[in-house]
Amino acid sequence: SAGNWLLRRKPRVLDMCASPGSKLLQTLEIIGGGSGSSAAGRIIANDVNPSRLQTLKEAVQRSGMDNTDRVRYTNFDASQFPVPTKTEKFFDAIICDVPCSGDGTIRKDSSILSNWKPDIANDLHSLQVRILVRAIQLLRVGGVVSYSTCSLNPVEDEAVVAAALTRFCSAGQDGCKDERPAIELVSLPRMGDFGRPGVSSWKVAEFSTDSIAAKDDDDHDDDDDDAGSLRWLESDASTQHCKQRAHPSTLWPPSSKCVDGLHLDRCFRLWPQDHDSGGFFVALIRKNRGVDDGG
Repeated sequence: SAGNWLLRRKPRVLDMCASPGSKLLQTLEIIGGGSGSSAAGRIIANDVNPSRLQTLKEAVQRSGMDNTDRVRYTNFDASQFPVPTKTEKFFDAIICDVPCSGDGTIRKDSSILSNWKPDIANDLHSLQVRILVRAIQLLRVGGVVSYSTCSLNPVEDEAVVAAALTRFCSAGQDGCKDERPAIELVSLPRMGDFGRPGVSSWKVAEFSTDSIAAKDDDDHDDDDDDAGSLRWLESDASTQHCKQRAHPSTLWPPSSKCVDGLHLDRCFRLWPQDHDSGGFFVALIRKNRGVDDGG
């Protein structure tokens, strides 16, 4: 399981977007460090927001765990977290639970549905890619990154994973089919019918406000149309024909030439209707060898 990477030795773990802290506390349990523990790892808990970071510190102290001294706190933009200058300072495991639209949590927060727009996910996508790319740069060879969101929108999920994989020129996309990819998705263990595999095709949407102006010209008064109408974008080129700003090409699925080599089916999707739960996405990425800066 993913936890095995935390138990191999004294692991160095980074939680890039640590607040509110549930995953941090679970990791602290795994790495141990209390009396009689042999794992005895260290965790760096990072959050870009100083207020949230202080709340996180207080939550960890309240937990009553006897190894909270193994957590060090930092306050960086996760997408610009400093890359270590010494090999031994790279991380064995990185938790990358990125900011997201939260559409998988509608069951517990109905306001998300009433405020939902596809632009929320579209706007977050580039930040999510930058954070995941930085996580891979910070990872030790042989280590793993857990990328997750509480969204079920592929734009925030598989599209981000695909963008990171292709940016580092994994084998299978650059013609080196016989070479083990520098980074690759790792299959998560399936627990019966729990969860579904990732997807390899999806659509990208936005709200078009052009219809609002047309309706206003016709003197229609319909408050339900204030947000505009949903339109599907066939590709990033199609954004050039509307008044909306252009979107990054990584929002769309990879080309058919390389999508099979990405193995996006190894991602894990938890659908609310399957298990009477919230929605969640997670992908486990392993670094097999050194990579360039991903630029």
